[in-house]
Formats: sequence, structure tokens, C-alpha cells
Amino acid sequence: MVRIRIFVQIAHYCLNVAHRFYYRNNPLERIACRKVDPLKEALDKSARESFLFRFETFGQIESALEEVFSPSAASVILYVAARKCGERSCKRIMEKAETKEIALSCLSELKSEENWGKLSFQNVDFEKGSGKVVLIDSFEAVTRKTRQPGCHFFKGFLNGFLSELFAKTITVTEEKCAGKGDEHCEFTFE
Repeated sequence: MVRIRIFVQIAHYCLNVAHRFYYRNNPLERIACRKVDPLKEALDKSARESFLFRFETFGQIESALEEVFSPSAASVILYVAARKCGERSCKRIMEKAETKEIALSCLSELKSEENWGKLSFQNVDFEKGSGKVVLIDSFEAVTRKTRQPGCHFFKGFLNGFLSELFAKTITVTEEKCAGKGDEHCEFTFE
């Protein structure tokens, strides 16, 4: 248990460093979070100020976590680390977004540009904080084939982002996963 806690702390620190590096000159700091032409220019600048993992590399990191700990511990580590990233991303987006609808639209566009997959929000109830998320071509599902839903990082990111957006604890459930053979990944949240 102590090894897992130490590793979670190390992983959280590393992700915080990477997150600060990536967002140091976040395009959302300089533009309103709307579909406007400056977004492309800002994303190009963002790409120059960030680093990339190949899908395969991310899969190898997850496999290494599973070897060192266990598959269930690896999923928890990825989920918890990503949740913090989601919270921080929401705070940055909400500095410029006028509404929750705009924030979700901006997140979809940003993650598509960052090649996380094609993200869409459906049937969102903004009063209850519930809805569905469809993710096509998930970066996690591309290289990892599983028997059960396996987009732990993205699920954690969504949990953090949506909990921050709705100012309450949100539960995210992965209902479908391309990694296990479904057509796309699908999440519900409430």
C-alpha cells in the first residue's frame, strides 16, 4: 500500500510538472473560448510549447504500471492523476468561457486538436450535471485492447473537468470502449 501511495505521489508530481509546462502559455489565456480563428493560431503555438507521447508510448506506460503494481492499481493511478489535470483544465477554460456550454464546446475542440479523439457531449442537463460523452478514436483505446472498459486516464480527466464545471462531485462511467471492440468509447456522467 505504501508503494502505491508513493508512486501515486510521484506520478501526480510528474503530471503537475508536465501540466504546468504545457499550460504555461495556454492559448485559452489569450483568447475567448469560442469557435474563432485565433484558436488555430493559439493551438499551433501550444503545440510548439508542449511535448507529445505516441499512443504506443502511453500504452507502454500503462503496461509498466500494471507490471510494477497490478492492473487495478495502474487504472487507479492513471485515473487519479488525470482527475487533477481535468480540474485544472476546467479552471483555465472557465476563465474565458461565458457559459458551461461554451466550456464543453471548447474542451471538445481542444482535445480533438490535441489528438485525444473526437469528443462530443450529448443530452447534457446543465442543471443536474448529467449527460453522455462520445469519444471516437480514443488515444487510450487505439493501442490497448482490453476485455473491459479501459480509458482510465480519459475517465479521470472527465471526472475532474466535469466536477469542477458543475461545482459538485460527478460520477463518470465508461459504458462502451473501443479498446474492447465497441465502435467508440462512451461515458455517462451524473
